[in-house]
Amino acid sequence: MSDTPDPDKPVRKRLTAVPENPATGRPDPALLSPHQQALRTAVVDAFNAKKARKFVEKQVKHISMNRDLADGIKFLFDEHGRPPPNAPLEDIVDERRRIEYQIKWFEGILLELRSRLIRVKEVEDYALEMLSRAMPDD
Repeated sequence: MSDTPDPDKPVRKRLTAVPENPATGRPDPALLSPHQQALRTAVVDAFNAKKARKFVEKQVKHISMNRDLADGIKFLFDEHGRPPPNAPLEDIVDERRRIEYQIKWFEGILLELRSRLIRVKEVEDYALEMLSRAMPDD
C-alpha cells in the first residue's frame, strides 16, 4: 500500500479535536492540552480498571467453582487428603447419584432455555420481516 493519498478521493476533515502529527496524519497524544490529556488518562485508566476487574471476577468465579466442587467431595477424604481405608461405599454411590441428578436438572433447564431462545428468535425474525415490509423502498 502506498502512503500517498489517492487524488480521486476527497480528503475528509477529522471530526476530532485531537491535534494530529503532520508526519503520520494520526492523533498525537503529546500535543493534547492538559485538560484533554487528563480526560484521555482517565478513559485509559477506566478501561484498564474495567479489564482488570473482569479478569479478577472470572478468576474468582473459577476459584469459587473449584472450591465448591472440592467441598462437595471433601467428605470422601480424611484430614490428610487421603481416602479413609474403610470409605463407605453407600456415601460414594449417593454422591454420584446426587451429581447425576443435578446434571440432569441442569440439562433440563438448558433445554427449556434453548427452546425459549428459538421462540424469541422466531418472533424477532417475524417482527423484522414485518418492519422491512412496512418500510417504504427508497
